[in-house]
Amino acid sequence: MNDNTTPWNRLRALLDTMFGFTNRTRSTVKVVTQGFDNAKQEHVVLIEYRAHAKPPGAMATDQNRSRATQRAPMESIRELFARQRQDLQA
Repeated sequence: MNDNTTPWNRLRALLDTMFGFTNRTRSTVKVVTQGFDNAKQEHVVLIEYRAHAKPPGAMATDQNRSRATQRAPMESIRELFARQRQDLQA
């Protein structure tokens, strides 16, 4: 990754990988709301992730069926960030 990548763009790229969306798919990440949970003494942030993709079975513009996307195995965001840190340190 280049040095100009923001943490939000890295999170979006990790979520794209986690859910199996290709680089051609437009996706967004935004903070919906945030607050403080007094009972657990935790800061809570609700994040919305959207990937703009055609529904399964939709015809491509050239009338050829699009290839099924190979989905990555589901991992937690923490594991994805840890792997990214290891890659950057190597």
